[in-house]
Amino acid sequence: MHVALPLRRKRDVQTPIIDYRELDRLLTQDSYKKLLITRRPIVNSTPSDVVLIWVSKAGHPRAIKPTDLHILESIVWKELQNGTKSVILDALEYLIIENGLESALRFVGKLRDIAILNGAKFYVTVSEGIDEKTRAMLRRIVE
Repeated sequence: MHVALPLRRKRDVQTPIIDYRELDRLLTQDSYKKLLITRRPIVNSTPSDVVLIWVSKAGHPRAIKPTDLHILESIVWKELQNGTKSVILDALEYLIIENGLESALRFVGKLRDIAILNGAKFYVTVSEGIDEKTRAMLRRIVE
C-alpha cells in the first residue's frame, strides 16, 4: 500500500542563498548591524551598519587570508556577541578555490550554526561559477 506524504509548504522566510548581484540590496534592506565577509576591497562607501571583513592574500593589515578559517570564525563569534544580526558570506567561490570544496562547505555549515545559535540570520552569495551539484549541497547545508 502506497501512502502519500503531505507536501511541505514553502517557507515565507527569505532563502539564505542569494545571487551575488543582490548583495547591495541585502546590505541596505534592514537597519540592523550586519557582518560582511567579502572579496571586495575595503572602501569608505560601506554602509555604517555593516562590519566588513576583507578576505585576501594581500599584505594589508585589515585583510584576513582565505586559508585562515579559524580567524574568520573567531571574528564572526565576536561580532555576533556585539549585536550583529546577520552574517553575509560573499566569498564562497574564493574560499572553495583556496581551501577545497569540502573544507569550504564545512566552514559554511559552521558559520550558519554560529549565526543561528546567536539568533542571527545567515546568507551566502553565489554566482554562475557554482555548479548545480555544489548549489544542491549548499542548499542542504544552509536551509
